[in-house]
Amino acid sequence: MFRVPEGKRGEKFLKLNIAVAGSNTMNAEEVLDAVRLILGNLVRDAMLVITKEITDANMADLFICATTQAEELAKRVPSNKIIVLDLQPTSQFFVEVARIPVGQTVYVFNSNSKYAKRLVESCHRVGIREVEFILLGYEELSEQKVAASLRNAKYIIGIAKQVGETILLSPPYADFLRTDVHIIGIHRVASMQSACLLIQWSAAYFQQTVTRQVAMLTTKLRQAVVQNQANDEIGDLSCIANELERLLTESNQLIFTMHDAVMKSFANQISPHITMVDYYKKSAHSKTTDPDGSSNREIVETLENISSLNEKYLRLSKKLSAIK
Repeated sequence: MFRVPEGKRGEKFLKLNIAVAGSNTMNAEEVLDAVRLILGNLVRDAMLVITKEITDANMADLFICATTQAEELAKRVPSNKIIVLDLQPTSQFFVEVARIPVGQTVYVFNSNSKYAKRLVESCHRVGIREVEFILLGYEELSEQKVAASLRNAKYIIGIAKQVGETILLSPPYADFLRTDVHIIGIHRVASMQSACLLIQWSAAYFQQTVTRQVAMLTTKLRQAVVQNQANDEIGDLSCIANELERLLTESNQLIFTMHDAVMKSFANQISPHITMVDYYKKSAHSKTTDPDGSSNREIVETLENISSLNEKYLRLSKKLSAIK
């Protein structure tokens, strides 16, 4: 287990500790790449963990894994702290595979045949059926069998990290490759549905964090006023306490607005009538788009609210600094 540094940055008010689990470090890194595409700068320091080595469910606020690790992770971490990402190949991958000439043999290089089979099924679903796929689970086969297949392979597909320098293009496998081999690596991303669940969980977590922090600050400020510890600055502290309360209310409203806007934006790319799970009401309901394009309007309004809220945080910070 180790931390992946996210670079230098100033201390932020909100922080989300994430542990990304995988059967090995390479698999966990792929999931982390997918998480960063969704959460961006919200991912500060992420822990890469081997699923079977997890012994403390409190080591992180949130555990994220791919579908293949969901069952194993659930044995060690409460379900309310787990998000499972369904990693899917990008459309560009299928475009490249579709360009392979009809009748060719394509070797699916993967650590296990289970995922290799799923990948072939994905190709079949998009109409890629005029080439022959051969599964090559390199951890399940002897080196001799893998070597024999690689010597015949003109076309190889697989997860980018596995068909790149880490595995396939390094000894011993690199020594078996043909000089004219054509390798297509998959860069997988989270499906729309699983990405929405991650965004929803994060929004709820940050809302709860803001609620706790602001409530604590408000209590401390009011205690200072009651005990006359601030002397001549009591008026300023009272104003700040009131401003914090208003800020808390606006923050709560903003988080729910942002949640709905983002969820609708993602869901509508799949279907305007898709059924999403509302974790606040714990029920399923249909997300639809109004004829006037209300989803886009909500996103614009949300961005404007975020900008306004940031300005209020800045003013509040200056006031607190002035009375220290």
